[in-house]
Amino acid sequence: MAQAHSHNDYERSTPFYAAASLQFGSIEADIHLKDGELYVAHDTKDIQTVRTFRSMYLQPVLRQFELNNGQAYTDGTPLQLLIDVKTAAAPTLKALQQQLLPYRQYFDRSVNPKAVRIVLSGNLPPVSEWQQYDPMFFFDGRPDSTYPAEMRARIAMLSTDFEKYSKWNGKGTLTPEDLKAVKQIIDSTHARGFAFRFWGAPDTRSAWYKLMDLGVDMIGTDHPAAFSDVIRNVSATTTGSLPIHPVYTPTYASDATNIKSKNVILFIGDGTGLAQMYAGYTANKGDLNIFRMKQLGLSKTQSSDNYHTDSAAGGTAMGSGKKTNNREIGMDNTYVSIPVLPEILAPAGIRSGVLVTEEITGATPAAFYGHTADRDSSRTLFHQLADSKLSLAIGGGKEELEQETTARWRDTLATQGILITDAAKWNPTTGNRTLVILSNKVVNSMQQGRGDYLKQSLKKALQQLNASGKGFFLMVEGSRIDHGGHFNNLDYLVREMLDFDDAIGEAMAFADKDKQTTIIVTADHETSGLALMDGDISQGWLRGHFATNDHTGIPVMVFAYGPNSQLFRGVYENTEIFSKILECFRISRK
Repeated sequence: MAQAHSHNDYERSTPFYAAASLQFGSIEADIHLKDGELYVAHDTKDIQTVRTFRSMYLQPVLRQFELNNGQAYTDGTPLQLLIDVKTAAAPTLKALQQQLLPYRQYFDRSVNPKAVRIVLSGNLPPVSEWQQYDPMFFFDGRPDSTYPAEMRARIAMLSTDFEKYSKWNGKGTLTPEDLKAVKQIIDSTHARGFAFRFWGAPDTRSAWYKLMDLGVDMIGTDHPAAFSDVIRNVSATTTGSLPIHPVYTPTYASDATNIKSKNVILFIGDGTGLAQMYAGYTANKGDLNIFRMKQLGLSKTQSSDNYHTDSAAGGTAMGSGKKTNNREIGMDNTYVSIPVLPEILAPAGIRSGVLVTEEITGATPAAFYGHTADRDSSRTLFHQLADSKLSLAIGGGKEELEQETTARWRDTLATQGILITDAAKWNPTTGNRTLVILSNKVVNSMQQGRGDYLKQSLKKALQQLNASGKGFFLMVEGSRIDHGGHFNNLDYLVREMLDFDDAIGEAMAFADKDKQTTIIVTADHETSGLALMDGDISQGWLRGHFATNDHTGIPVMVFAYGPNSQLFRGVYENTEIFSKILECFRISRK
């Protein structure tokens, strides 16, 4: 924020304070000398008697120092006032000096290193006279001018009109010729040892990012709140140089065939829209397992009571074929329990499992075994999980399990070989029903070092569920993609997306070997309204912007592979995924 410049700050509804509240490092005021008083205005015709430099900038600076214990900002961010002189230089600067002299300790960095720097621009005296002016004054130079060595320390920056080098409007990108010209003036200024600023540059998000990338030192804006959002969150909205994973090459041998599916694997990327997927594609340098699938559809996700669903209603729609209210799990919108897939498939001898990268009582996994009006009913869900038709469940929540249930109840499950809380003790060759409830530290984020938990757990889950030979249904959730959206953290989100896709490749290899396995990849909803602003696929870096930290109503993609994958083409409600899965198994529901 020290390099953020509030252009024509006096035109704000709250001059100085709007920019200062956002900790802008530079604030601009245009001054006119009239009848011995300094007024702040863009043009002479705009002068108003109440809008003086003293009242609009001098006094607020003094109050700022009082509030922040002798400095402009509590964190030590420096502040400069860029004063654009609109009237004759000599008398205007004399009047300015007279106003500032009684408060020299606030404006002279040779006296106080924390002082506000005064930078003069506009109608300046000849360079040969600059040394005659008070050393508290610094100057805004020009790239096409030369300056004597003794004046270099008094030059705060070199500034120039952007339109001398380009007519770019801030949308799309610069032409190669304009880019070369813009980059050349910036680089040549830096080579001379000066900071650089444009005036008149496009004032858009895309332009701010481009100016930062090109090395502009001071960026001006008429939109301080939006610019502050960009600057403060640039680390969270940019990612790159992530570990890439190899992508599986499918055989397509059974893809879109009409044979009965023996197994169905449903991958749910929580909060994963097309932008999240393409972010992963970019970070993986132009390839994803998901994008190797040829059967595509679009799922409409709204819940019964809201334009955008939460994970509870979204998971219930796919797990039961019924729309419901947000927060409800395994119930219709009248709060009546309804059958979910594992309960429907069990009578046919088809085993079911869930594998997630969050707590096992999270809304999405719970939608495939639970029935509750409130997704946060952890104690109820743990007991429903134990009594459910799931043959296998893998996820976190050990800490909640120990808090919400009795030791006797847990010991009973453990004695029966059902409950396992140590991944090393999970034996996939067992024919027993298994609940693998691990510490949340095991299923933490990829940023926190989760490693290949999802892929390795998927291998073991496939081995265990496939052992019966009677077919299985497995729901695998990339749970924390959603967290990255809620956190508005692109790096977090993309790392989770890459891990999710890596596991999908493992499932595709299993499906090609088995030839009777259908894979579906979709999402319960989109989170964050992610927009991809810029990137480079060959280098694997990208930049995004988040519209919200909540869910959105944007439809989500459905990808499918294997037998009956053609059923998932088209545009349909998320409840249709349920019926299409049953059709894969050739199970009818009246």
